[in-house]
Amino acid sequence: MMASTKQLATEAIRSSGWLFWGLWASLLTVYAPRGQNLPKMYFNMHLRRHARQLVPFLDPYVTIDIVNIKKSSNLLSPGDGEESCQSSNNAYKEVEAYVTKVCTRDALAFCAEGTVEGRSFTLSLREGQEVTDHFRGVTVWWLLEERCLRLMLPQRYRAFILDEYLPHVRREGRNIMISKRGQSLYTYEESMMGTLGPWSHTAFEHPATFDTLAMHPNKKRKIQEDLDNFRGNKEYYRRIGKPWKRGYLLYGPPGTGKSTMIAAMANYLKYDIYDVDLTSLKNNRDLRHLLVQITGRSIVVIEDIDCSFDDVTGQRSNQGRRSGWSRYNNDNDTSKVTLSGLLNFIDGVWSAQSGERIIVLTTNFPEKLEPALIRSGRMDVHIEMSYCCFEAFKTLANNYLEVEAHPLFQRVEELLQVVKITPADVAECLLCPQTDSPPGSDRGVETCIGRLINELEKKAALNELEEKAAEPKKRRRRRH
Repeated sequence: MMASTKQLATEAIRSSGWLFWGLWASLLTVYAPRGQNLPKMYFNMHLRRHARQLVPFLDPYVTIDIVNIKKSSNLLSPGDGEESCQSSNNAYKEVEAYVTKVCTRDALAFCAEGTVEGRSFTLSLREGQEVTDHFRGVTVWWLLEERCLRLMLPQRYRAFILDEYLPHVRREGRNIMISKRGQSLYTYEESMMGTLGPWSHTAFEHPATFDTLAMHPNKKRKIQEDLDNFRGNKEYYRRIGKPWKRGYLLYGPPGTGKSTMIAAMANYLKYDIYDVDLTSLKNNRDLRHLLVQITGRSIVVIEDIDCSFDDVTGQRSNQGRRSGWSRYNNDNDTSKVTLSGLLNFIDGVWSAQSGERIIVLTTNFPEKLEPALIRSGRMDVHIEMSYCCFEAFKTLANNYLEVEAHPLFQRVEELLQVVKITPADVAECLLCPQTDSPPGSDRGVETCIGRLINELEKKAALNELEEKAAEPKKRRRRRH
């Protein structure tokens, strides 16, 4: 803990000589000609700490300790001219990340540790080292002790620090931690006893981004803006009384990039992914068991949800490994997962835990889904993953062939206006083996785009045949 006012006064008197030189150095710093920074450097390196001992006499300060403990108490207890703040380990790690990243510009020494790759260093504070931070015109001091990070601030800024500065520190520290750690893909398995085990995870390494996603740029931009509005609006959701979560329904034919969209969203937000397979669950209790373990800053994915339903009544497919579910089943039924249980999973009371959570459903047949499942408030954003347009083709051409324009593009654009083809099929045509010709070479580009044009022309010819075959039927209908 910090020393009492009496002890500070004694130490200040004992160091009066240092204080005199500190004040003298500070005056020289103020009036020294531009470019002569020697007095300022001497003051910062040797006299700043002693000069600051005058602060308690002019404006008594308080201290806040962020303690490195596993047990969370979030307790503020006043002391003799000081305060002690015990918080959770998460708070300590967030503050430590912030102090190490942001405040070390004024530090005189670091602990440097090599990374696993051996290509860079991680800088951190040494025990007893003091650094400063500046926030909206206020200067605060951070000191690393044995088990805590100590924040020292002028008394008159106490409310400002507690209400604005510390939330800012934790928020920025959390972002720093997330940017450093990798993302994870979570799944679950049954234990040997037949019970549902905890989530297990592996590193999420899918390379998809919005830049490489085959979709019209305007549509991608709207999705990114919606994601930005979601992750930056915790206080807004709290103010309007809604849980901090959002639902996305991705629908469209197979091969239109629904799974790739999920990966791009996760990489854009730096969120973990939790993969939920409804057919592997026994009852609603299993579903709730999984839900309470899902952390914030995550995307919960239920892919091909249409395969779990026979029709709009919500009955479960007989192909499932477990017994069927129906919207008419009681939610407390211990042998079934019900539609009611799924709805509670998406937006029930328990779904509000952790916060900052996105739920994504994918389907090939949205018309089969129960309207209550995909209404606003559950699936807030409906995104059609459609067939390949010309703008999406240009993205794929840049990804696969490293070209942004080519004379053959015009023919592709004409054919895409009359032919439906999925981005997956386009990508297969543009796939150029390295052994044949490297991407970007004239031969490789012409070969791959020519292969795509041939495929599109075949589809166009087939469409014409189908239209001619259907014409007599249309004429007969007109007569009747």
